[in-house]
Amino acid sequence: MKLLILSSLCFLSSVTLGQNQITWGTASDVSSSTFGYNFPRIVQDGGGDPVISWTSNGNMYFARWNGSGFSTPTTLNSVPIAGAGWMGPDIASKGDTIFAVYKETPEADTNSHVWCVRSFDGGITFNPPVRVDFIGDNICRFPTVTVDDSGNPIVGFMRFDAGFGNAQWMISRSTNGGVSFSADVLASGWSSGTSEVCDCCPSKIVSDGNTVAMPYRDNNSNIRDTWVGISTDGGANFLGGMDVDQQGWMLMSCPSSGPDGVIIGDNLYTTYMSGATGSSRVSYNISSISTMTGSTAIPLDQTTPIALTSQNFPRVDSDINSMAFVWKQFSNGQQELAIQFTEDITSGINPIQEIVAVDNVGAVDVMMNNGTVWVVWEDVSSGTVKYRSGTYSQSLGIKPGANLQSNITVQPNPSSDLWNINGISKSQSIQYELSTLNGKLVERNSVFNFDGKFNFELENSKLNSGIYYLIISDDDSIETVKLMKQ
Repeated sequence: MKLLILSSLCFLSSVTLGQNQITWGTASDVSSSTFGYNFPRIVQDGGGDPVISWTSNGNMYFARWNGSGFSTPTTLNSVPIAGAGWMGPDIASKGDTIFAVYKETPEADTNSHVWCVRSFDGGITFNPPVRVDFIGDNICRFPTVTVDDSGNPIVGFMRFDAGFGNAQWMISRSTNGGVSFSADVLASGWSSGTSEVCDCCPSKIVSDGNTVAMPYRDNNSNIRDTWVGISTDGGANFLGGMDVDQQGWMLMSCPSSGPDGVIIGDNLYTTYMSGATGSSRVSYNISSISTMTGSTAIPLDQTTPIALTSQNFPRVDSDINSMAFVWKQFSNGQQELAIQFTEDITSGINPIQEIVAVDNVGAVDVMMNNGTVWVVWEDVSSGTVKYRSGTYSQSLGIKPGANLQSNITVQPNPSSDLWNINGISKSQSIQYELSTLNGKLVERNSVFNFDGKFNFELENSKLNSGIYYLIISDDDSIETVKLMKQ
C-alpha cells in the first residue's frame, strides 16, 4: 500500500460548482445600538465559535458567542481609539489565544501609539495593553494583526513622517506571546524606489507557517494597484513583493479601501477593490509565494447584475478547501451584502453571487469553520452590528472513490493533551500521518487492529494550538480527520 504525500491542499476532492449551497439562518443583532456598529471583524475561538470586535465613539468593543447569541460587549481599549465605517481595530486568533490591536487618538500625535491586548481563554479575560510601535517622532495608524504557529502576534501598521508624509507599511512581531514587540521592519515599497502606500487605505496582514504576507494598496505615481510584501522567516525580514492587481488604476486621491487575503499552502489568495474600469469592482488574485508569480486580477462576480453600481470592502476566509468572499455592493437601488462561496477551490471559484443581506449594509467580514460560515456587517439603519450564519457540506479532502473506514471517532476534539482515535478497518493494520495546517509532517506511524477495530492515542501537549490533519489509511481506503489542539 502507498501512503499519499500530503499536499498543501490536503487531498482535496472535486466538487461541482453548481452544487455549492449554503443553508442560512436568520439575521440577528450582535448587540444593541448603544454599542454602535463600525468596522466589525470576526474570528473564531478554540472551539470554533465566533468572536467579534467593532468600534464606536472611540471604543473597541468585543463579544463572544454563548451558544444562542453574543455576550454583552466588553471594552478592550484603555485610551480613546481611531475607528470609522471604513477603518478601525483588528483581531486575530489561534485557538483560544486572541490578540486585538488598536490605534490611540489623536492619530497625528507622536505620543499616540498602537496597542495590543491579548487573551488566552477565548476572550473571557484580556491582559493589559502593550505598546507595539517604537517609531520616535513618526506617527502611525491602521494596525492589523495575525498570529503565528507558536501563538505569537505579528502586527502591521502604517508609519508616516510628521504631517502624514512618506507612508509605509511596517511589521513588528512578538516572540513572547505579546509581552513585548521587536523593532519594526519595512514591508512595502516594492513597485518603485519612489512609491508610497495609499495613506487612507487600511489592510489585513496574514500568515501561515513561516510565511507572512502584507497586502496593501500602493501609490506609484498615482497608480493605485494592490501589492503584497512577502516574508518567509516569520516576519523578521521582507525581501520581496509582487503586484497582485495589475489593473493600473490611475487615481489622484486615496480610495480608503484596502485588500484582504488568505494563504493556503504555497498559494496566496488576495481580494481588493479597483476602479480601473470606471466603476468600483471587487477582484481576486491567486499567487505562488515560492515563485512570486500569479494571475492577473480576476473579477469576483462574473455574473454581475445589470443594476449593479459599485462594489467595495471585500473580505475572504477559508477552511480546508472551502472559501468564501464577501463584499458590500450597491445594486437595485440598495446596499447589499454579497457572498461568493466555493466548497472546493481546486475546482475554481464559484462565479455565482448570493445576496445575504439587503439595504443599509456597510463594512462586512466573514469567518468559516467546520462546515459553517458566519458573516457580520454594519447595519446603518439600526445602528447595530448584524450577523448571520449558514451551513454547507464540507469536503474534508477524501480521496475520490475510496472505501472509507467507518465510524472513526476522536475524543476529545478540541484537546489540550491527547486525542483518542477509534475506528474500523478490514486490514490488519492502518497507517496514519499527523500534519499541520500548512502541510508540515508531525508524526507518521502504523497501528495494528484487533477484531477489525483500531484504537490509539496521539499525545499533543507539546504541539502549538491550532488545526491539524490526521490522514488514516489502510490497504484500500484513506480518510482525513480534522483535529483541533487547544
